[in-house]
Amino acid sequence: MFHDNKARRVFTGKTGVSLAVLCAALSAMPATAQQAPAAGADALEEIVVTGIRQSLLASAEIKRNSSVILDSIASEDLGKFPDSNVAESLQRIPGVSIDRNGGEGQFVTVRGFGPEFNTVLVNGRSFASDNQGREFSFDLLAAELINGADIYKSSQAKVQDGGIGATINVKTARPFDIKGFKAIASVKGMYEDNNEKVSPQGFALLSGTFNEDKIGALLAVSYQKRDTLTPFTANRGYIPGSTVGPVDRPLFTNVYAPRNQDVGQEAQDRERIGVNLTTQLQANDDLLFTFDGLYNKFDVNSHTTSLGSWFEPSSYTAAQIDSNRTVTSLTTNGNGDLIVSSTNRFVTTQAAGLNAEWNANDALTIKADASWSNAKNDAGGKNVFTVIGIPSSYGFRQAEGGGFPSIVNYTSSLVNPALGRTHIAIREGNDEEEEVFEYKLDTEWKSDGGALDAVRFGLVNTNREKNSTQVRTDPNTLCLYCGYPTLVDPSLLKPFSLGSFLGNKGTVPVNFMTYDAEAYFRFLESANSAAALDRAQNLPAGTTAARLRGTNGFAATEQPNSFSIEENVYAGYFDADFRGDLGEMPWFVNVGVRYVHTEVKAFGRQLALTDLLPVAGDPTIYTAVFANNGVPVETKQNASYDYLLPSLNVRVDVSEDVIARFSASRTLTRPQISDLAPRTNFDTIRPAGLDASGGNPALKPYTSDNFDLSFEWYPTRTTSLSAAAFYKRVNNFVVQTRSAEAFRIANAGGLRSGSGGITGPNEATFNVRRPRNAESANVHGFELNVNHTMDYLPGLLAGFGLQANATFVDSNATFDLASTNTSFALEGLGDSQNLTVFYEMDGLSARVAYNRRERFLESLVNPNAGSDPVYRRTYDQVDARVSYDVLENVQVFAEGTNILGNENITTGRFDNQILNYIDSGARYAIGVRSEF
Repeated sequence: MFHDNKARRVFTGKTGVSLAVLCAALSAMPATAQQAPAAGADALEEIVVTGIRQSLLASAEIKRNSSVILDSIASEDLGKFPDSNVAESLQRIPGVSIDRNGGEGQFVTVRGFGPEFNTVLVNGRSFASDNQGREFSFDLLAAELINGADIYKSSQAKVQDGGIGATINVKTARPFDIKGFKAIASVKGMYEDNNEKVSPQGFALLSGTFNEDKIGALLAVSYQKRDTLTPFTANRGYIPGSTVGPVDRPLFTNVYAPRNQDVGQEAQDRERIGVNLTTQLQANDDLLFTFDGLYNKFDVNSHTTSLGSWFEPSSYTAAQIDSNRTVTSLTTNGNGDLIVSSTNRFVTTQAAGLNAEWNANDALTIKADASWSNAKNDAGGKNVFTVIGIPSSYGFRQAEGGGFPSIVNYTSSLVNPALGRTHIAIREGNDEEEEVFEYKLDTEWKSDGGALDAVRFGLVNTNREKNSTQVRTDPNTLCLYCGYPTLVDPSLLKPFSLGSFLGNKGTVPVNFMTYDAEAYFRFLESANSAAALDRAQNLPAGTTAARLRGTNGFAATEQPNSFSIEENVYAGYFDADFRGDLGEMPWFVNVGVRYVHTEVKAFGRQLALTDLLPVAGDPTIYTAVFANNGVPVETKQNASYDYLLPSLNVRVDVSEDVIARFSASRTLTRPQISDLAPRTNFDTIRPAGLDASGGNPALKPYTSDNFDLSFEWYPTRTTSLSAAAFYKRVNNFVVQTRSAEAFRIANAGGLRSGSGGITGPNEATFNVRRPRNAESANVHGFELNVNHTMDYLPGLLAGFGLQANATFVDSNATFDLASTNTSFALEGLGDSQNLTVFYEMDGLSARVAYNRRERFLESLVNPNAGSDPVYRRTYDQVDARVSYDVLENVQVFAEGTNILGNENITTGRFDNQILNYIDSGARYAIGVRSEF
C-alpha cells in the first residue's frame, strides 16, 4: 500500500471515462478503460487517494450510499477546503447558489429557495442565527473548522424539518475519525487588490487519541483578518407612476423616476476568530460519549464615504425617457450630499453539545443528544448615517452597456468647506440575539435478514428564542437639522478623492469633501449650533437646546418596534427501511412520517391607540391619542399549529454502477421570525385614509409537496455522473396584504359614524398591511452533474480532472414586468452553472473554478424605496488555487478569488435601471501549510 500524493494515477476497479468523448462514445469507453494490467502487475494493490480526488471520493461515497437524494462536499484534508469559504464550496453543488457580502459567500439558496427556506444544522443540531430572520450566515464559520457538509434535497422522517429548499448539515472533525496524533498548521497573507493591503490569516489543529484509543481530543483554531475597500454606486430605486418637473407644467407623467445616485467606497476591517473543541470517550465497547464546543467571533467595522445626489421629481428642470418610460437623463436643483455612514456587525456565536451513543445489543442502537447555541450581534446604536449638504444643480445620465450611471455638471464646488450645510444625522442599528436549546432521542433497530431492514423512532424538542432590539437616535432628533438650515463649521470638512473610480465605467465627481461623523455629532449638539438653528427657523431662543436635552441629543436609545419571539417545536418520527431484489436489481425503500407541533409566543412593543380627535380648522387630519402618555406598551400573542410530514424514498440499483432514485414528501418552512412580531404601527391618521402596518403571530408555515427523480452513474471511484428532476407545490406563501381592522376609540370628539374611517360610535377601522398566508406556487427544474478524473490517460495527462454542473429552475410565480401591482413572485429563482478543472500529480495540485449565477429576482419590494422590485444581474466569478509539496509534510500554496474582478450589479424591473454597482475586487493569498 502507498500514499499517492506523489503519483495520483492508478485505481483499483474500473477506470474512468473521458468527458471529452462522453457523448460520442459512451459504449466504447469502458472497453478502452478496462484493459487488463500488464504481466506481473498487482491488480489488487490498494491505493490511498488524497487531495482533490479524496474529496471527490468521499463525496461520491456519501451520495451513493445515502437513503435520500443528497449531495455532499468534503475537505481535501483536515483544515483544507477547496474554497476559503464554506458557502463558496457549497455553490459548487448543483442547485446551490450563494449571495455575497464583502466579496465572501454569506447566504445559500437551494433550487431557487432563499436562505430562510433552508435548515442549517451543525453536526446534526439546530444552530442559532445572528440575523433577524431564520437565514444562516455561513461567513461566521471559518472553512478550516469544517470537515464537510451534506445537502439533503429530499426529505426523510428522521431528518430535521424546516427546509423546503434543503437541509444542510455542516460537520466538524472528530478525533476518533482521525485516530492517533495529528498536528496541522497553516499561515497565509491575504492581498486585497482594491486597497493593495495584506492581512494575516492562520489555522492550527491538534488531535490525539489516548488510552488505547478510548479517549480522544481535538482542538482547532482559526484566525482571519481582511482589510477591504469596495467602490460602489447606489440608487434607492426607480419610483413608478411618477410625475417629474414643476407641478404646474410637468415634463412627463407616469414614468419610472430614479430616486438618487450615490457614489463612494466602503472600507471594512473584518476579523474572524473561530475555535472548535471536541472530546470523545469510549466508555466501553458499547457506549460512546462525544462533546462538541464551538466559539466564533466575527467583527466587521465599516466606514463608508460617499457623495449623494438626490432627484426630487418636482425639481427636475429637464429630462428624457425611453420606451419603458424610464427616466434616462435629467437635470435638477438640489444638494450634493457629503455622506459618512457605517454598517457594522459584531457577532459572537457559541455552541455546545453532548452526545451519547449506546449499542444496547447487536440490533438496537440508542442515541441521546443535548445541545445549546447562542448567536448575538451587538450592533445596536453603533451604526451611523450622517449628511452635510452643498446646494447645487447637477445632471444624471443612465448607464451605458456594462457601466454605471453618470452624475455630471455640478455647478457648486464640492471641495469648498465654506459651503457645507447641516442635514440629517442618525445613530442606529439593531441588537439581535437568538438562543437555541435542543434535545433529541434517536433509536434504530436493525434486522438480521428479510425484507424489513431497519426501524427508527425518535423524539426532538427545539426551543428557540429570538430577541430583536432597535437602538436608534430619537425620531424627534434625527431630523432636527433636516433641510440644510445652517452652515457647518468649515474646519469639520477635509478633502477626499475616489481616485480612478471603478475603472472609469461612468462619469462621476471623484473629488469632494468628507468629515469625522463623531465630530459632526458633537457639533450638532453644541450650544452654538442649537442657537444658529433657532435663528434660521425663527424659533424662540433656547428651543433647539431644550429639544436636545429632552431627547438625550443624538444618542441612540431603544425604540418601540423591538420584539421577542419564543418558538417551541416538539417533533416525533417513525420510519422503516425495506430491502429486496427485483430480478438482478437490488432495491431499497425508506418510508416514514414526522409529526411536528409548534408553539409560538410573540412579544412586542407598540403605541396603544385610545382615541381619534378632530383638529380645529383642519378637516384633513386627526389627532391620535395613545395610552400610557404615548409610551409604547407591551403586547403578547400566542399561536400553535400541527403538521404530519410523510416521506418516501426509493432506490433501485439498476446495475453495479447505476442507481435510480425516487422521492415524495411533504415539508414545511416556518414563517420569518420578524413577521411574527405582534405590533401595529399607525402610519397615516387622516379622514381620507387610516393606514397601519404590523406583524402577524398567527402566520402558518409554508408547506410543500415534493417529488424528485434522479439517476446516478459511478463508473469509477472518483468519476460520477448524475441527473435529477424535481417538482414542488408550495402553499401558504407569506405576502404583504391589506385588510380592514377595527380599533376601539373613546370618540371624545364626537366624530360622526360612517365617514372618515369611523365605522361605529366607538370604532375606527384602519386599512392594515400585514404579512398573511395568501399564495401558492409551483417550482420545477432539473440538475446535471459530472465529476471526472482522467487517470487512464498516459503520463502527466493522468493528473487532470474536472467537476461540472448546471441547474435549471422555473416557476409559475414570476414577476410581471408590465404590472406595478405585482404582490407575489418567487425570489431567488435562477439558473446556475459551475465548472472546475483541476490537476494533481507528483505533489503539484492546481484548480481553476468558474461559477455563474444567472439573473434573478432578489427582492419583490425594494427595501430602500419600498415600491419596485430588485433584480441581480448575471454574475460570473473565477477562483484559482495552486499548491506544491516542497517536503513530505510541508506545502506552499497560492490562491486567487474573483481573479477577473467581476462586479455585482442590481437593477430595477428593467435592466437599464441600475441600482447598485459593487466592486469587491480580486484578492490573492500565498501561504504555507504543514502536517504531522
